Amino acid sequence: MKTRITTTLCAAVVAMGLLSTPTVAQNTDVGFTIPTRAQVEEQRDSRRSQALGDRVARRVMDAFELYEADDIRGAIQTLEGATLRTDYDRAYVARFKGTMYAALEDDPRAPALAVENLRAAVTPDVLGWNDQRAGIQLLGNLYLTQEDYANALVWFERYLKFTGEWDPDILVRMASSHMELRNYDRVIPFAEKAIEHYDEPNRNPYLLMIAAFYETNNVSGAINALERGITAMPGERGWWTQLAMFYMLNENFDRALATMKIAYDAGYVERENDYRALVQLFSNNGIPYHAGEVMTRHIDRGDVEGTASNFANAARAYHSAREFRKAADAYRQAIAASDDSEQQQDYYRRIGDALLLAERYREAAPAFQEAIRLLPRGEDAGRLYMSLAEAYFYSNQYRQAHDAAVQAQRFSSTRRNAESWANYIKDTAERRGHSI
Repeated sequence: MKTRITTTLCAAVVAMGLLSTPTVAQNTDVGFTIPTRAQVEEQRDSRRSQALGDRVARRVMDAFELYEADDIRGAIQTLEGATLRTDYDRAYVARFKGTMYAALEDDPRAPALAVENLRAAVTPDVLGWNDQRAGIQLLGNLYLTQEDYANALVWFERYLKFTGEWDPDILVRMASSHMELRNYDRVIPFAEKAIEHYDEPNRNPYLLMIAAFYETNNVSGAINALERGITAMPGERGWWTQLAMFYMLNENFDRALATMKIAYDAGYVERENDYRALVQLFSNNGIPYHAGEVMTRHIDRGDVEGTASNFANAARAYHSAREFRKAADAYRQAIAASDDSEQQQDYYRRIGDALLLAERYREAAPAFQEAIRLLPRGEDAGRLYMSLAEAYFYSNQYRQAHDAAVQAQRFSSTRRNAESWANYIKDTAERRGHSI
């Protein structure tokens, strides 16, 4: 049911033009070709059939029994004593030993011995077709696990040419090897080739392409790879938010918000950074109320840490949305979460400003008083006193308003305006029957 919903959602997004209809590359050039199926069959049919000598065969049977009993070291020791008379004997025993060394996990020498034996096994090209194929593949895998990516590429290419099949898992390993070697331009064709040949969509080639494009600062390429990946596998939850982030890097903020909003509504947003990004996108796109709501909702739910900075971001968003009382409430929570007096002083001032705009004058005055109290000694408090005078005046507390205006006269930045304001407050109070 979940997959059906997600697929339907993705189809709707494509129809809206948010994502491009996927175009899958065909016959991508990876720098070499492989034989046709007919050519492989011909080589396979013409391969000489060979058998082990009797004594070697008995040794191999004994070793196999020990191997089946999990006595790998005993099995290897048994093969060490074999008398090998032909190239085929040597190749077969070397492949068996190489396979067993590869299975040893507690011997630091085992990987190198596995490689040594497997190379000796496949180089003469005398093994049966299946044994030769398995030996070449294992050799490539061993080089990959040993982080010898250049040799891994050599043997994986040899494997593809031997089998005549574009094995997508091998292609992904080759793309990964190029990624590790920082051959970013070579990652893309191998990843594309893998996508062509997977029967079902696989996330790994898309991830490699995204990483390669990112490493080369090709944001548009990364976006294209993500759009294709999401269209092919809409249930990859993390890709939606990642795509939104790349849209942001590309300064396509409308698409970034639309994509992140889809991810949010689908329940794909889970990380704190993603919630914060959605908040930023709402704010940047002129939808500040939603920014404030998302931030406070997910702080309350514990998805976002309740830091002073996060509460302040919500408060600023509410202020921009002219939700002044909500802005003041968020600033109060920011104060509670802060242990920085300078920061608290700024938040109290902002609470006062918000409550003035909300015409909550009696509530604004205590906020300005706290802002003044927390202001460092010697700092210019003129503007704060002017705001405090305004809060008192509009709440009909004329004496307190006049006192605040007089205090504002002590500061050069507000002296002239404060004198005029004090006279106006006094005249207004007298006209209304109040004495100062």
